[in-house]
Amino acid sequence: MTSTLVNAQTIEEEVAKKSCECIQMKVSTYGQISKSETQKCVSKSGDEVLKSKDPQEVKRLTKNMEEVVERLKIIYKMVEKCLPKTDSN
Repeated sequence: MTSTLVNAQTIEEEVAKKSCECIQMKVSTYGQISKSETQKCVSKSGDEVLKSKDPQEVKRLTKNMEEVVERLKIIYKMVEKCLPKTDSN
């Protein structure tokens, strides 16, 4: 039963949530976050989420590069919402 509840969240949502937590921690510590630090948060979060999954599921999720790129686009769209606003907009 537990795995069903955990799987209700998409992989993209899981990675974005962890990424936003990482970003918020850095922003609260340093007052801002660079693009490279944002990318590090997303990369680290993706690694953590994939390591928590069944190896067969990871293989299925990562075997098609086009799908991986699409997933990353979705993740970055979600992560944009938790980035601090800048004056340049």
